[in-house]
Amino acid sequence: MEFRSGNLLFTSKFDSGNLANVERVCKDEDEGGGGKSSCIDLKPDYEYNVWTKPDCAGTEYENGNRSWFYFGIRGWAPNRLIKINIMNLNRQGKLYSQGHTPFVKTIPGKPKWERLRDRPSFEMVDGQFILSFIYRFPEFKGSTTYFAFCFPWSYTESQNQMSELDNRFEKCKTFDTSTPVNSIYYHRELVCLTLDKLRVDLLTITSCHGITKDTEPRFDKHLFPDQRNPRCKRFKGKKVYFLSSRVHPGETPGSFVYNGFLEFILREKDPRAIQLRKQYVFKLIPMLNPDGVMRGHYRTDPRGVNLNRVYLDPSPALHPSIYAAKSLLVYHHIYNRNISEGETETFQIGFPTSENLEFSPQSTSRTVVPNSASCDDISDTETGANAVVNSELRLQLSELTMSEDYRGDSAFTDKLSDSDPNLETEHLGNEGSEDEGDYVPSSNINAPHLVNPKLLTILPSDSGIAFYVDLHGHASKRGAFIYGNYVENEEMQVDNMLYTKLISLNTAHFDFTGCNFSERNMYSKDKRDGMSKEGSGRVSTLKAIGIIHSYTLECNYNTGRMVNPVPPAQNDDGRATPPPLAGFPPKYTQAHYEEIGKALAIAALDMTDSNPWSRIGSSEHCSLQGVRESVRRFLRSLRGGPRGGKNGLSRIMNRIG
Repeated sequence: MEFRSGNLLFTSKFDSGNLANVERVCKDEDEGGGGKSSCIDLKPDYEYNVWTKPDCAGTEYENGNRSWFYFGIRGWAPNRLIKINIMNLNRQGKLYSQGHTPFVKTIPGKPKWERLRDRPSFEMVDGQFILSFIYRFPEFKGSTTYFAFCFPWSYTESQNQMSELDNRFEKCKTFDTSTPVNSIYYHRELVCLTLDKLRVDLLTITSCHGITKDTEPRFDKHLFPDQRNPRCKRFKGKKVYFLSSRVHPGETPGSFVYNGFLEFILREKDPRAIQLRKQYVFKLIPMLNPDGVMRGHYRTDPRGVNLNRVYLDPSPALHPSIYAAKSLLVYHHIYNRNISEGETETFQIGFPTSENLEFSPQSTSRTVVPNSASCDDISDTETGANAVVNSELRLQLSELTMSEDYRGDSAFTDKLSDSDPNLETEHLGNEGSEDEGDYVPSSNINAPHLVNPKLLTILPSDSGIAFYVDLHGHASKRGAFIYGNYVENEEMQVDNMLYTKLISLNTAHFDFTGCNFSERNMYSKDKRDGMSKEGSGRVSTLKAIGIIHSYTLECNYNTGRMVNPVPPAQNDDGRATPPPLAGFPPKYTQAHYEEIGKALAIAALDMTDSNPWSRIGSSEHCSLQGVRESVRRFLRSLRGGPRGGKNGLSRIMNRIG
């Protein structure tokens, strides 16, 4: 979209851009002068009302999500002051009252995104939330100045990042069982195409420990449509850490957390990264909703669907990226699982392929007849009739004790809500990844093989998935925190919460006490329409495969509530990041988000007490067991139970009404 007004050209004709209309408020002054207006008297040289496009604008799927804006202005005179009024945003008074400002950069001249110096003002007029801000253009003639809701990270930037990695790790294509075991293995592949025919990429990163001569199968005819390139190598004896981001396109902090995680696990000489690659196979999806990202949406896909509500029964035709993510989780849950000694039965899963896919404990060589799905027809597959192979899941059964009685409440909740009814955030799905109720009901007709109850017969400790983390941004609640699941067994719940506590020991900017592991937060229903959170990635992953470490990571767009004391690392010879100085919570930058991503990775080492530069020994807890017992005491104190002993935790909360 482009609009011209006098010498100014407003544009959003670029990846992730969003601008619907522009209206000049008053005539510009003579542009031949120097423009001496100051920011103090707020007398602008230019003033414009602008409107952002709601998600799916102009289509039958148009919806009320209007928080994301991203546009550029060129043709301005240097040093002139402009005032911009965005006339139709979602009500985000809480976010802006806490100091959030739009972001700005100028190309060429000031190419780094930064927050506006002056805080914006906002008001409600005739039911519309209007955000106003001023900016003095820099001394760069011929440049374009861009404004955005938050740090952008576009589909194009993501693709360029992966292209650079492809070149850096080109030699990985030739790796085999003779490759030195500490070599970094990197593989990029097209897992599916979106409705707009954009790429959904899957990265596989690990070391060559456990590498085999085999490649992973094309286990589902709806996935891996590029027949020209082979799939990634298989690895024995490693579990999978699954990380995904940008299911909600406007939640760009998730991409920077992802970037920090990615950069860290690819470090060649850092002993922590080396150990991580030795222990885990990392499966990363950088963008689950690239259509929404490129279109400049805040929340939904091209059909107005919140994809974080369709995980219970995703359609390969309508929700291809979610179907792909869940299929990968199920596949690696089985394939990378711990095999019990003496186990002889094969595990057959009815993925929609041309033959049964068998997971035999006697053999690591498993083949599937290739399918002929092409890149062009992969998203045109009909739903509801996937021709799922009518095979049984066969496994030596074990019992998994999990709660089916949804009576409990908070396992630990945000006691410091710091809410003001006058600044309440509009409930249109713009608070965070799971704070709205646009859940899509499931009938389990699209992918019954992904919800087979026998998947739960693999114990959480035996699952091939070690961690599942989905990355998001959050508008109303400050800080970086996790939404986790509630499980009945105390030991499992302590282990569940332990990971988040370890994250907080590795970064000053993760708020352990802001996390929420309540049962209510898994199944609560929106007061307006009765829709549930059960279809979110973290809840449906628990329900489908039973893993305990299934999380949603949320990062506020602006700042946090607190700064953690971070203990120093041990045995690092001063090479690890030193503990930060005590202070007030900073305004988040890309570097802060990246640090949180790094801490996510390091905490996975601490979970197995295998971090060569651990901070645990320098903490008040002294050991991993000490951290675990601290978490247990914290959990029991919040539940009202006894702090000592190791007996099972009984629930005392009232039934949800």
